[in-house]
Amino acid sequence: MVARLTQEAEELGVKTLFALTYQPEFFAKQGFTEANKDKLPHKVWKECINCPKFPNCDEVAMIKEL
Repeated sequence: MVARLTQEAEELGVKTLFALTYQPEFFAKQGFTEANKDKLPHKVWKECINCPKFPNCDEVAMIKEL
């Protein structure tokens, strides 16, 4: 699934992919690296603001430059 979404992102000209995950090892195997959450687009926080864990999120931010 990640490979297909990466391919689609490349076709669309997307420069960077990101994921918030509890499984960073999985995403690392897909070429993602751990990142500071401050590097994520502000639009992400629209969803996060309603999370009961906000602002103490325990998910790991992962990014992949295409």
